Amino acid sequence: MYNNYSDSEKIALVFAHQGVSNAKFFQVWNLFDGFQDFLSNFENNSTAKKLLAANFSPIVTALKRKLADEYIKELNQYGIVAVTCFSDSYPQTLHQIDDKPYLLYCKGDLSLLDSDCLAVVGTRKVSTYGRRVTKDFTAVLSEYFTIVSGLAYGVDAIAHETTLENEGKTIAVLGSGLLNVYPSSHQNLADKIVANGGLLVSEYGLMEEPLAYHFPARNRIVSALSKGLLVCQAPEKSGTNSTVEFALEQGKDVFVIPGEVYDMGFKGSNRLIKSMQGACVTTPRDIVDYYNLDSYKNVTQSYQLSIEEQMIVNVLTDGQLGFDQIVQQTQLSPVEVLFLLSNLELRNIITKLPGNSYQLCGGLE
Repeated sequence: MYNNYSDSEKIALVFAHQGVSNAKFFQVWNLFDGFQDFLSNFENNSTAKKLLAANFSPIVTALKRKLADEYIKELNQYGIVAVTCFSDSYPQTLHQIDDKPYLLYCKGDLSLLDSDCLAVVGTRKVSTYGRRVTKDFTAVLSEYFTIVSGLAYGVDAIAHETTLENEGKTIAVLGSGLLNVYPSSHQNLADKIVANGGLLVSEYGLMEEPLAYHFPARNRIVSALSKGLLVCQAPEKSGTNSTVEFALEQGKDVFVIPGEVYDMGFKGSNRLIKSMQGACVTTPRDIVDYYNLDSYKNVTQSYQLSIEEQMIVNVLTDGQLGFDQIVQQTQLSPVEVLFLLSNLELRNIITKLPGNSYQLCGGLE
């Protein structure tokens, strides 16, 4: 249970419980010189009354009745903590953005809010190639960053799941309340994130519905928490575009994985690459090197490859090869090579190309 809320935090909690917007909250709070001034003069302040309109009287009543304590009991019941702009746990990166949330409902490891984060985002309608690059890149990058995404279908879910599979940490920023996970089919994923040391975050009330305008607003938090943003797959019209716009406004790094030029599912990704110099990345090593993370580990080490599997990986290091070339260079039997290739492909270490050729997946060098 978490009961260590300051008086200022309790005020923020009361305002949030009444659904007061971020802009209105800060307008009202800035009318006063701190907590004591607020406590003494709020009820008689005509400007605050005008700004809050119908919310004013319920807020006055809630403050008098100390209903914040009741709200805190409810949060504790569900293992949720309200992190306000007055909290020590409030991430510094959010203080620097426009329309910062004055309160975030959080469930899980709060320390992740100030960890080194990288956002991994993209379309809900992810292709086979998009799924593969999301998994490959996230598997490596989760060794270095807390992976942030939005718990949506497609790229978001793959990023969260891959991070968990690789024993990394991930933050899911929701566009609905923490007790009304959207999509509902991802409730198990949300639970798994918390159970494995991750974090769920939402600026919306516990049972808030997933309204359409919540998701673009959610995206500003996804980008704000992160050092950079990785776009794995985006069509021309995609919610990912709003996340990119927020990232650029906030001065974040934007990385984009290219797609096939005739694939409409990557039209947005390829357009971003054309418009932003240096955005294109073709291996997670590009991002690791960009941030000068010296301890880059070759992904093959984490797979515990057999001697024969390592032989195939080694011959593919310089680029794609046909089946017969692999047999020739490894001196293994065709039957054995076929078996080994199948195993490596199932583990997303290699990928099969047209013409019975093979190459290493992104990140393997």
